[in-house]
Amino acid sequence: MTVIFLGLFILLLGLIAFASLKKPNKLIKLFIHILGGVVGLWIVDLLLSIFAMEIPINIFTVVLVAILGFPGVIVLCILQLIGI
Repeated sequence: MTVIFLGLFILLLGLIAFASLKKPNKLIKLFIHILGGVVGLWIVDLLLSIFAMEIPINIFTVVLVAILGFPGVIVLCILQLIGI
């Protein structure tokens, strides 16, 4: 699973580099937003594992993060801390 997210992270960096070289279209911006949220979810999940907490990465959390981006990751962290 880590290899998949590492690949997504590299893809995200490539899209950001491509977008910075010329004006990106809306589809590239959407992919950057979605990949940024999913990679952010993975990184936050790794950081929370230090404190013996985890955000389950399933279809619900991935869709939520894909729609909201990184603010979705923050919402999932708050829900995890509350215990929902």
